[in-house]
Amino acid sequence: MVTIDAADGGRWTSLVLAGREWLWQGPGLLNGPRTGHTAFIDAGGLDECFPTVRGTPDHGGLWNQPWDGPTDAPWITDTWPTSLELNVYGPSDGTAIGAVLVDCPTVSVEDRGAVLTLQLSCPGQPVSTALWRNQAGFPIGAPYRSLGVEPMLGRVVDLAEAGPGDAAVVPASGELTWRLTVSARPV
Repeated sequence: MVTIDAADGGRWTSLVLAGREWLWQGPGLLNGPRTGHTAFIDAGGLDECFPTVRGTPDHGGLWNQPWDGPTDAPWITDTWPTSLELNVYGPSDGTAIGAVLVDCPTVSVEDRGAVLTLQLSCPGQPVSTALWRNQAGFPIGAPYRSLGVEPMLGRVVDLAEAGPGDAAVVPASGELTWRLTVSARPV
């Protein structure tokens, strides 16, 4: 079940599947409307990642807009499983790292007896998954812990870093159709 805040343009405020909450509910989470904010503040919902995860503006141009319907770091090219150990959410060690699983439209997260699966489809466009593991390394001055799994159109989190074929392209119609399927099951 998805709960949205209709007064704040349909922001996702809860995602309950397989008997548990999957959206982050931690310190630093924006309480109240996002509209009017100019600097990115964690909204805690899926919708804060459109159309980009990072860049100018941070988290794309939509996170603080009503809906109707970590600092930049060097890139490391690696294969999965990666040497970055993103598959383990351990104790607070002051790190915050991320990775993009290129051309990976489906990802599953297993936690406390349940599996959450996210599948993104956008025919003719590149789709990937961004992973973020924050073990009290971000933000400076008020670090918290979080794990992010973010389906994304494209292969880079910042459009300024996109090469040929790395970004989704909106056709001449001005509309791009995508589908996100979210499911969960006990294990």
